Amino acid sequence: MSMEDFARRMGVGRGTLSRLEKGDPSVSIGKIAAALQALGELHRLADLIDPATDDAALMLTDRTLPKRIRTHPRKAGLAGNSPEREHDPGEVAF
Repeated sequence: MSMEDFARRMGVGRGTLSRLEKGDPSVSIGKIAAALQALGELHRLADLIDPATDDAALMLTDRTLPKRIRTHPRKAGLAGNSPEREHDPGEVAF
């Protein structure tokens, strides 16, 4: 399909289609959806906007997460022997 035909099916000009092909972030999600619709691939939109499939976003999120807080092994072992646990025969306390 020619660029002119594809742009016409999307309802945009060739300039917008060119920006879309280059990955310009200023192209709206509506235009991306129009491109997918013109290609008969609209079902792929869900994958496109799913954060779980965005490797770059996942890496950035991983960098901002706090490091694991470690407790002293002896103190962590004593936590399971709390008096509340011993006196809770029905084990309903949290």
